[in-house]
Formats: sequence, C-alpha cells, structure tokens
Amino acid sequence: MMFKFKLKELYRSRTDSNSIEYRKFCDEIESIFTTDFLDKNPLVESEQYLALKDATTIRLDPDKEDRVRNLMLKLAERVHARRLQLFPLFEDFDRVRNGHVTQNQFLRVLNDLSLMNLLTGFEKDNLLEKFRVRVGGRDDIDYLTFCHELNALAGFEAGIP
Repeated sequence: MMFKFKLKELYRSRTDSNSIEYRKFCDEIESIFTTDFLDKNPLVESEQYLALKDATTIRLDPDKEDRVRNLMLKLAERVHARRLQLFPLFEDFDRVRNGHVTQNQFLRVLNDLSLMNLLTGFEKDNLLEKFRVRVGGRDDIDYLTFCHELNALAGFEAGIP
C-alpha cells in the first residue's frame, strides 16, 4: 500500500490527479537496462546490465569453509592433471547465459568430468551450499564463480581455455 502511494506521488500526472505519467514511469524503468536514445546515436557503447552474484558473498561457518577449501583443492588437482575445461559443459545447460544451472545439472557436469567420485555426500552438500544462489523461486548453482575459483586453484589463467 505504501509503495503504491509513493509511486503515485512520483509519477502523478499534472493534468489529472487520479492518473500517473505512464511514459515517464516506463522510461525510468528502461533506463536501468539500456542506454537512452540508442536509435539517435547507434555507435554508443552500451553496457549490459548484470545482476550481482550472490555466490561470491556466501560465507559458511569456518568448519564448512575449510572443508570446501580442501575439496576445491582436491578437485583442482584433478582438473589440472587432466587439463579439464569446465565452462563448455556448464554452458550447454545454461540456455539463458545467466551463469546459473540447476543443482542436478551441476552434479551431472561434475559426474561427466569424473569429479563426482572425489566427493562424499557430505562434501557434495557443502559444495552445493557454497555456490547456491537464489534465482526466482528456486535455488540454482553459480557455476561461473565455481569455475573461476577452481581454475585459479588449478593454476589456469583466467579467460584462456
């Protein structure tokens, strides 16, 4: 109710006090996602809107953090020894290219890379908890953060396949 009142106050029409300026409201919302007047200046470099990733800020209790760190080191040894490329398999499941996959898809990729046999059930749960992000109404896994951290631990340069 309070939001509705504030919205009416911000976009109240000057001619009719019972209506809002819809075009002004839409322009304000659009300004978040794109650069204004691209049709008049098509050579302007527009920045893509990127939502903040939650997986980089997730903090587990110290015991779980240690277990996940040790697990990531164990996975990094296997990735380095076999020169595994992680991104392509995850990207196959990420149809909208938002950097997230479902938990089942994440585990399937780990299985396809023969990394699941390094995990116990408890370690798997800790790993999922560490990289879990809330997307819409479900919990997904932020595979971009996972891949970047694992590649860094494996000694691979960022952005180079």
